[in-house]
Parts: sequence; structure tokens; C-alpha cells
Amino acid sequence: MLDTEAPPVPRPPESREKILETAEGLFAVGGYAGVGMRELATTVGLSKSALFHHFPNKRELYSAVLDRSLLRIETALLAASTDGSPVEQLESWIDAVVRTLSEDAPAARLMMRALVDEEPFPAIVLRPEAGLDRDLEDFELRLAGILERIGALIEEGISAGVFRPVSIPDTLLTVIGAITFHFSSGELGEALLGESVFSGPAVERRRREVSRFIRRGLVA
Repeated sequence: MLDTEAPPVPRPPESREKILETAEGLFAVGGYAGVGMRELATTVGLSKSALFHHFPNKRELYSAVLDRSLLRIETALLAASTDGSPVEQLESWIDAVVRTLSEDAPAARLMMRALVDEEPFPAIVLRPEAGLDRDLEDFELRLAGILERIGALIEEGISAGVFRPVSIPDTLLTVIGAITFHFSSGELGEALLGESVFSGPAVERRRREVSRFIRRGLVA
């Protein structure tokens, strides 16, 4: 008896990456609640069942999208690591984050949404040891690691007398706001600058401004 079942249709290896890339743009604009899996499948050019083959539900997809964006930032930080002074190290990291976000237009807005939206992760945990009635997502662990690395550098600079004594959590919030909001400001940023926040001159000014601002605020 002949097997009449149709052979499985091979999925191109780039399908998962294409889903994540498309989802990043959609989530950045519409937020978690504003994006449906059917809409995403149609935009990517897959059937809904094919989409669910890669991601069983929207929550897992959203988590993967956030982790993908943070992975790029983490990779840039690791590549920018130097053996210089804490001041030089911090400026190198700021430069790496600014350039990474400038090359990925949806990322900053996506990060802003994830940090302030209550859905689907009402309490993004930055301290893995903190108690919570759910397992931590990969992106939460990655974000905690990034902030811990930067915080440790600031603490090192304070101990060495290079940085003045500051509240590390407050300083981290300042750095996040100074960099992330610029690239998520949309029409407001464009109106204030008179050009796209992603233009070459605007990105270079942002890099210089954040570096100078942090240096003047931290250096003892």
C-alpha cells in the first residue's frame, strides 16, 4: 500500500530568525497586547501552524524577541571590553550600546515597552536572587547580567577613587534613560533634533553627550 501522506514541507533555516526580526518591529510599535499571532504569521508569510511550530505561544515569542535584542547589546559590551581605567571602560561600553541601538531601530522602543509595560511580565526582575513566584525568563537573566556588569564597574571606580560616591541603581537608571529614550523618542526626538534620531550626526552627538554627561557626573 502506497503512503499517501504528503511529505513534510521543509522550512527554510532562516524562518525562526525572520519571525524574531519581524516580531521585534511589530512589538516595538504595538506592544505585547497590540500584536496578534495571526497578524505576525501573515506578515512573515507563514501559516499560523508553522508559526506555532517555532513558538508555542505569544508569551514565549515575546520573551525570545527581548532576549535576542539584549543578546546583541551583551555581545557589543563584551567586544568593547578593554583593560583601561574605569572611565575609559565605561565610555567604551556606552559607545557600544549607543552604536548597537543605532543599528537596530526597533530595539530601543521595544526595550522601553518591556521595562514599563505590565504585560506579560508584570515584574521584570533585575536581581536573580529576588523571590518571585515564577521562573526567570532568559532575557531577565541577561538584563540582570548586563546591569550587574556595569554596576560592578561603577563600584570599582568608586573604590579606586576615580568615581565619586554615587547611588549605583540611580546611576544605572540615568544611563538607561539617557541612551534608550533617545532611540525610542520617535517623532518627538525628530522634531527636537530636526533630523532622524538614527542619522549619523544625531547618533554621534548622542554618543558624545552621554559620555560627557556620565563623565561629569561620575568622575571625582
